[in-house]
Amino acid sequence: MFSVTNAVVHVLLVAFSAVVLLISLFAYAGRRNTRYLFLSLAFAFLALSEVEGLIETMFLSNQLILMPLTGIHLSHFIEFLMLASFSLALIVRGENLGNAARR
Repeated sequence: MFSVTNAVVHVLLVAFSAVVLLISLFAYAGRRNTRYLFLSLAFAFLALSEVEGLIETMFLSNQLILMPLTGIHLSHFIEFLMLASFSLALIVRGENLGNAARR
């Protein structure tokens, strides 16, 4: 069943995750560091996960989307990729990329 309150919450989650993604992309553009790259990637997966949750809530009556041939829920796969990206941001040595290495 469609709930307006639930839809509003999901729209706000998509908006806030997009804002965090933009902030992380600006931080990466300024620093050009591998840690910021992985953080931006993780926040991109967060935004994608929130968009997928919004689609499931508004259009699929909270039914989970399955990945073909695997039976894995798409939301769980995206969350795994997000966790892996955050882990890499913590583990990988922060090396400068591109023009920031010359400063």
